[in-house]
Amino acid sequence: MSESNSPATVTREAAKRLALELDALNLKPLPQPGTVLVAKRGSQEQPVRLMRTDSGQWHWFWMWEPFRTEGTWEYEQGLPLGRERDMARRLPGVLEIAEAGEKVT
Repeated sequence: MSESNSPATVTREAAKRLALELDALNLKPLPQPGTVLVAKRGSQEQPVRLMRTDSGQWHWFWMWEPFRTEGTWEYEQGLPLGRERDMARRLPGVLEIAEAGEKVT
């Protein structure tokens, strides 16, 4: 496997693309360990993670704090690798849901 096709290179480049797209939407991208990127706007944060699916394809996953399980994050499959612009465009809507939830509680 060449350096440009290694999993580390693929995930690093995808994270860079998503961070640039988030920045263009005035969302603050905060890189985290383990292929996690947190999109932040004000007090709202939404983590996403790049992982392989069961079929071996790379996808972005939404990360949700545990509410149905004890202590483990929940993951929901998002868009595939290469669709970083579309994934970034969905993040403001997700952040608005969280913001609305805070106003209700």
